Amino acid sequence: MQSKCRELGVLAFDLDGVLVKHPSSWRYLHEKFGSIRIIQERNDSEMFREGVITYSEWMERDLKALLQVRNNKLTREEIVEAFKECELEDHVDELVHYVKSLGIIVAIVSGGIDILANMVAERLGIELVFANKLLFNEQGYLIPRGIEVVNPLRKDTVLKKISKITSVPLSKFMFVGDSDWDSSAFKVVGYPVLYLRESEVTLTGISNIYVVRNMYELKEVINKLCSI
Repeated sequence: MQSKCRELGVLAFDLDGVLVKHPSSWRYLHEKFGSIRIIQERNDSEMFREGVITYSEWMERDLKALLQVRNNKLTREEIVEAFKECELEDHVDELVHYVKSLGIIVAIVSGGIDILANMVAERLGIELVFANKLLFNEQGYLIPRGIEVVNPLRKDTVLKKISKITSVPLSKFMFVGDSDWDSSAFKVVGYPVLYLRESEVTLTGISNIYVVRNMYELKEVINKLCSI
């Protein structure tokens, strides 16, 4: 279906803090399974930002923390059950349905966890999903190694991949993110959108960014761009 909106061809969402209310699917699991104290005592995010560890190494450290409190036994089913309690953002199902009715392609690009991203995508009818993969052994138990699909600091590379897949130029992309982790995405799309609830976010080197605080305001931005 060709987009009915001349300005927009692809709407890509961050997952955590945008499509779902919780700001981090990784932190969500730590809170659910009791490893939150372990990660709070470390500074992995800063170590990653400073290049001391890679994102794959950060994932491994997070997974080992989860397994540490579970005696190395955590199943995929348990993780799925935990994520079932993760709330969708208010009115996001209506917004995605509306955007799809305009012929705009919808995607998820997240540094979060693939299990939650796929669950949300199935519920909302989103076909393009890019998120980091957890791995399990033959018995279905989590292993302390994942597959890096989306580097949080390089979401631009995934958006460029989607542009090739869809044959839609990045100038007709909108990316909706909620933090400075989304800066690389904001810088390459035609229409960057910062999704804020309460706290403010400082961004540098990004111009012409829209700021919205709920899905109704996002719909208004889309309607203005599409002259609806």
